[in-house]
Amino acid sequence: MFFSIKRTLKGSHPDPEKSRTENKEIEVASVPRTLIFPLNMHIGAPAKPVVAVGEAVKVGTLLAAGAEGVSANVHASVSGIVTAIEKRLTVKGLADCIVIKNDEAYETESWPGHTEESLTKEDILKAIKDAGIVGMGGAQFPTHIKYAVENPDSIHTLILNGAECEPYATADDRLMREHPLEILQGMALIKRLFPIEQAVVGIESNKPEAILKMEEAAKGFDDIVIQSLPDLYPQGDEETLIVTVSGKQVPAGKLPKDIGVIVSNVATAYAVQQAVYSGNPLITRVVTVTGTPLKEPKNLLVRIGTPIQSVLDDCGGFAAIPGAIIHGGPMMGRAVEKTAVPIVKGTSIILTQTLEEAGMEERMPCIRCAQCLEVCPVKLQPVLISEAYERGNIKRAEELGAMDCIECGNCSYICPSKIPLLDHIRGAKQRIREQQKAGVE
Repeated sequence: MFFSIKRTLKGSHPDPEKSRTENKEIEVASVPRTLIFPLNMHIGAPAKPVVAVGEAVKVGTLLAAGAEGVSANVHASVSGIVTAIEKRLTVKGLADCIVIKNDEAYETESWPGHTEESLTKEDILKAIKDAGIVGMGGAQFPTHIKYAVENPDSIHTLILNGAECEPYATADDRLMREHPLEILQGMALIKRLFPIEQAVVGIESNKPEAILKMEEAAKGFDDIVIQSLPDLYPQGDEETLIVTVSGKQVPAGKLPKDIGVIVSNVATAYAVQQAVYSGNPLITRVVTVTGTPLKEPKNLLVRIGTPIQSVLDDCGGFAAIPGAIIHGGPMMGRAVEKTAVPIVKGTSIILTQTLEEAGMEERMPCIRCAQCLEVCPVKLQPVLISEAYERGNIKRAEELGAMDCIECGNCSYICPSKIPLLDHIRGAKQRIREQQKAGVE
């Protein structure tokens, strides 16, 4: 295993690996000749194409409109020609994508922003929806749907998530250090949608400069508090964060809004500010590109649709043979098969590992140590779910709460027997969804 974990109740302390990039300012990434835009880069139904092959587009052109229900718009991040609408490999597997050949002219659509004088709640929600903003901490839930709660008067607490607890990630850290005012302006816009009584930005204590920069920026806002959080994985989990900040627990089967709380990532708040005041759709994001094999790890401002290979090239390529490339951090990420997989709205980190770091250790039988139970932040029994999945007893896996798993990865990394618990739970969740869709009891 490439880093150790010290056991603690309902969480863990992965060895910090942020030093490669935490003090590296955000750089603008190179723009490739071909970009790929998955239509499913959000939770919910894939967006529906509104352009055709051969059509010319500009930076900010709407490529695909969000479908009915839970979905989000997709925009072009470059100008050029639509060369294909076809299935391509993405982090979620094969998915429908729009492919654009970059003409390198960067002609831009006109997306007017709003001024304070005329800004209404409806304007804010429409700007968020039009911009295709989704949760940028990884969940990718469409933000306009999260904020359009049935009873907005019931929402009294707003929490911005700046925990960034993945061991290698520094994208949010750098964003808070370099753009604190814009983040808080975005938070202020979100606050206007609800009768907020408590507004808190939670930042793990291992980011002292980010805390300082945000505190300085918060002096211009009377009712926003910057709160230092314990350095504990998975502190950035939505429900864990709510407990830490407010002391309130989200009941099983419920959502934060059911207890009057809205949680958004700091990068999401930044995107809201950009959409409302500048009219910018969500076409770029900050990505940490890091790992032992890379010559020069960086924090990059990347255009959505950029293949992973392009950002690896921006880091000078490899100084050692890579053993794995992971979309996401070591705890929750997924290995990608090819570097043609594109950066999407929820991409916060691309992690590279050496052959030694990526080496699979031999699995052994479960020794019933219960460590996976002790570190599970949602109090599941990961090994029992895993065993049910391997036996094909999907109903039992569901009864054991597989769908409540937040996929933090603590169980897999703490397991001394090297059982791929997270992979099995993800598999169980997929089978449960398939059976629910098919109407199987």
